Formats: sequence, structure tokens, C-alpha cells
Amino acid sequence: MYKLTLTLGERKAIDFVGDSYRHGHELYTLLCRADWYIENGDNVGDWDCANDLTMHIPEHLAWDIRDLIEDTFNDTGLACFADSLRSKLFDFSNAIV
Repeated sequence: MYKLTLTLGERKAIDFVGDSYRHGHELYTLLCRADWYIENGDNVGDWDCANDLTMHIPEHLAWDIRDLIEDTFNDTGLACFADSLRSKLFDFSNAIV
């Protein structure tokens, strides 16, 4: 199981990229298959909640996300994402073994 925590701003960036690039809609679709928890773990949050969401991502899904991140980086450099979100995604991708 892998974890990825995204702020509301980072999730809005994924929404903003949307269908323009693979790392918008496809990344959102993959992340929707994970279990989401509000940072304190008390309850499940939705994509648009104001809290940070921690996603518990099973290994098979983590590999799909990793492949998307690596393929997309080669195509577009994860266009429209701030350096901090790109770094977070690369760190997540590199942690998958």
C-alpha cells in the first residue's frame, strides 16, 4: 500500500489540466480508484473538500499511476503543474518498488 497526500490546490491543478493532458483526467481517474481519507483519518473526504486528502493506493494501482507519470513526463513534462506538485508525483513514482 502506498500513500499520497494532496492539498485542495493540488487537486484543483489536476482538475484544471483536465482533458488537455493525460496527467489531468487520467490521473484523476486513477486516483479515484484509491481510498481517500481526510488527513486526520477520521472520515472519508471527497475530491473537492477543503482538507488535505491522503490516498491509500494499492500496489497495482500505484504502478498504473507511476507509468502515467513517467509517460506523461516524457511527453509534456507534467505541463501546468507547479514544481511542488511535480516533485510530489515524482517522489511517489520513485518510491514504488
